[in-house]
Order: sequence, then structure tokens, then C-alpha cells
Amino acid sequence: MLIEKIYGLINKIELIEKKIGYVFEDKFLLVSSFIHNSFINLPLKMLYNGQEVVLQNNQRLEFLGDSILNYLVSIYSYEKYPFFNEESLSYFRSLIVNYLTLSKILKKLELDSYLIFNYESLGSNSIRTKTYADLMEAIIGAIYLDSIKNKNDYTLTYIKKFFYDIILKNFYELIDEIMIEIFDWKGFLQNIFQKKGMESLKYITIEKRINEFVCVAVLDNVEVSIGVGKTKKEAEKQAALNFFIHKLKNPKL
Repeated sequence: MLIEKIYGLINKIELIEKKIGYVFEDKFLLVSSFIHNSFINLPLKMLYNGQEVVLQNNQRLEFLGDSILNYLVSIYSYEKYPFFNEESLSYFRSLIVNYLTLSKILKKLELDSYLIFNYESLGSNSIRTKTYADLMEAIIGAIYLDSIKNKNDYTLTYIKKFFYDIILKNFYELIDEIMIEIFDWKGFLQNIFQKKGMESLKYITIEKRINEFVCVAVLDNVEVSIGVGKTKKEAEKQAALNFFIHKLKNPKL
């Protein structure tokens, strides 16, 4: 059963490579990135096409991928948002590297179904958001190692391409969901304005409907965004969110 699952994954490698936009020289690095530690704990030797290969679970690759992702996001955010101070840069980085974001991206790519883990010891309900985020980080680590070892990519061309084409592209496509679910964007905006000695956004309720409120955010007497919510507070938070998303997508404005 163990070998059958691994062979099943090997047969899908080409499809996975198309989804992530990278072709591996060492296919078994990619295979290892999809193996949860509940499936194998120690290195596993197996024969494939008459050649002995060694597979590991994805914990080491995840460790490496986590560091690489933080590095790439730090450089990107520093260059992209020059008006952010250190605290703001940290907040923004946390949006991309957190478990929810990485898990959402992995599922959007439809890679979650390829994860190999032990159903008997964990149960299907034990695979949580962090598990899928770890898988995404392991894939990053695998691409980095393969490109360095087999393609002499010391300028990080391949891993940067994956970061921009896969991570960032999908992050911005999912940003509305991400911001709503994990981030205190109203408090974050207020903190930014206070740090810069600027007047904070003001929120004005302009309409009360049967089951919702409509609110606008005002900056320097100009309406800059609008929000709708079941309560006045939710509408204000949505207006703050919409303003922040607009600033992220248009940093020069």
C-alpha cells in the first residue's frame, strides 16, 4: 500500500509540474515534498526503474521553503511599498506567509489532493490548514534545491519565477478573502496613519437598509472607499478593507 501510493504520485508528477510551472530534474525531490510525516517518518529506500532512490517526508523541505519564502516576500514588500515602515512591512509579509494564504493558494492550484498521509493514524479530518501550508513551503524548498543542484541557478531565477507567477499572482487574486478572514485591517490602517502623523480615516454611515449598513471611509474630506455590512461596525471594517486593497494594488496613489 505504501509503495502503491508513491507510485501513484510519481505517475502524476508531470501534471503537478504544469500546475507549478517548474520541471524537476530530480523528480523525487518533488515527490518528497508531498509526503507527510504521518506516512513515513524515517528515510525510505525504494527501487524505481532499477534505480535505488531515497524518499523523506516533507519536514526538512518545509523548513527550507519557509525561510526562502520569508526572504523573497521581505525583498518584494520593501521594494513595492516604500511608504511602509518596519511594522507595516511585517504586517504585509504576514499576509503572504501565513498558513491560511498558503493553504488557499495550494487549494486554488488543486494540489491538496496529491498530499500523501496516513489516513489510519490521522483520519481525514486531521489534515488542517497548516498541513497544506507546510506542503506549499515544501514545494518551494524542493524547487530551490533542484534549481541550485541541477540547474546551477545561483541567481534564484526559477524560485523567483515561482514566487511571482504562483505565490504573488494568486495572493492578489485571493486578497479579498484573505483580508476578510485573517487581518485587522481597520486597526492596521489606523496605526499607519498615526505613525505618519496623519489624520486617520473617518467612517460615515450613509444608508441603513433592512439587514445591512452602508458606510463610506473619508480621508481629507474625500470619500475614498465604501463598505457594506450587517452592522455599522462591519460596514466600517469593509470600507477600511476596500481602501487598503486599493492602496496595495495601486501603491503610488
